[in-house]
Parts: sequence; structure tokens; C-alpha cells
Amino acid sequence: MEILEIAEKTGVLFYRRRYGNGFRPHISMRIDGVDFHIDTSPGRGYNIITHAHTDHHGLRNIKNFRAIASCETSVILSAISGENFRGIVHEIGEKLEIKGIEIDTFPTSHMDGSSAYFFRDYGILVTGDVKRFEKLPECEILVTEATYGHPSNRFVDEIDRVVESARKGLELGAYPIGKAQRVARILASNDVGFRVEDERISKLCSVLGIEHEEGDARIIPPKKVVNGYVLSAQTFYRNRIVFSDHIDYRGIIELIDHCSPSYVIFYHGNPTRKLLQDAESMGTRSLTLKDVNVHL
Repeated sequence: MEILEIAEKTGVLFYRRRYGNGFRPHISMRIDGVDFHIDTSPGRGYNIITHAHTDHHGLRNIKNFRAIASCETSVILSAISGENFRGIVHEIGEKLEIKGIEIDTFPTSHMDGSSAYFFRDYGILVTGDVKRFEKLPECEILVTEATYGHPSNRFVDEIDRVVESARKGLELGAYPIGKAQRVARILASNDVGFRVEDERISKLCSVLGIEHEEGDARIIPPKKVVNGYVLSAQTFYRNRIVFSDHIDYRGIIELIDHCSPSYVIFYHGNPTRKLLQDAESMGTRSLTLKDVNVHL
């Protein structure tokens, strides 16, 4: 009953919201009577949107006045949906105060606008998806991801191959929201021209102020790649360049070591038994969504 143990120690209740025969996505927490729902559909209280990827449900909160997101995340969601984001917007690094509860925000470099939220008085850090964690604080409870939670997931981004392939005029397949903009910035900073022929990629590069010269290389969605490479750490792509917007398995372990929590809750991704065991060996009690046994 670790969830109740955490509640007794911190005064914070983690729970899942019932929906039909199952649950709403991800996790919620109640702090001093105020509910915060993490990367999920709108609920009573406040919704924290860590970044703009679809599987973190920002679009479902576009009209939610109590949704919380960074400026860049709100811009991306508005551009994708064609509607103005109506929630609470902040700069990354800004301190928020919601109903007397102070929240610090930190960058995670997963994509433009990705933000971690630190409830300092309660020692709770909610990261969302993570690419860089050096600026994150130590915490008592780490609520984080495990997208690459299998020990076989070990990789290093092949940025030199991305630039080299672009110089050769090849196609670069990148997820249109987030990864494509990171690729565009890398190419632009290396004075490599390219074309963008996908509407979503073009629109987001425009609203985020990414300027570039025209060239033979093309940044396109992965499914459209014919003469080039898909940029991914996923091994099922035959023609790929290793390039991820997540930390790998080693990175997850290093994140835990860096933040030094007593508890880690993997609320997103694929935490394996080995990952839980490795975290436990570091002195960190490890939980998954299956362990969140309070259902409201």
C-alpha cells in the first residue's frame, strides 16, 4: 500500500480516475484538496500538460481554462488544432502559484515547450518525457517516464549522420511534432539547407521561428521516406539513423540517480521488471500505474 504510505508521509494522494471499465490516462494527485491531473483528459481541478505530443492529451485540453502548459506548448497546440489554447500559460523556468500551491518549472528538452513541474513544498517532481535532466532538482517523489524502459534500449544519437545525410540531399523521416523541429534546428545551425513539404512540420517551424535556407534534403513524416532514413531509436525501422527525443535505459537510471528520490512512479511508457529492480537497488522504491490502487 505504498500510495497510502506516500499520502501519510507527504499529505499528497496519488490516484487514478475511473472511466467506464477502466481508467482515464496516466495519473492524478490531490494536494491540500486541489486536484492535479497529469497529461490526461480534463478533470475537476487542474490539468498539467507536460508537452504537446498527442499521447499526453494536450489537444483534449485546448478549451480547458484550468489546463497548465508552457508558452511553446500552448503555441504548438493552437497551431495543430486551429483553436486558441485557453488555459494557464507560463515560461519554462517560471514559478507558478495555484490555489496557494507553489510550482517550479524546468526544461526537459524532449521537444519545444516540454516542461517539468516541481511541487517543492511536497518534494514531488513531475517530468513528462525527458531528453535532458541536468537542470532538474532533487526530489522525494519522482513521477516520470519509461519509454525506453527495457535494458536492451541503449543508444546514442547519431547527429553527425543526420547532418551528413542532409548534405547528400536525402530524405529525413521525423515525427512532425517535436522531432522534426529539432532536426530543422540542427540542420540550420550547420548551414545545411532543406525543404519541408509536410503541412504540420512547416506550420510548426514557422510558429516557433525556425528559419532555414532551401536545399535538396527533405524533412518528412517517417511513413513517406523512400530515399533516405527514418530518424528513430526504434529498432523496427530497417533504414534508420539513431535519433531520439527520449533518454535511453541508462538515461532513466541516471535520471533517478540525479534526482535521488525515495519513490519513483513510472506513469508513462514501458517500465520492465529489470528497471524496477535496478531502481530498487539504488534505494528508490519503484511503482507503476498498476501500483496506484486508489481509484476515484
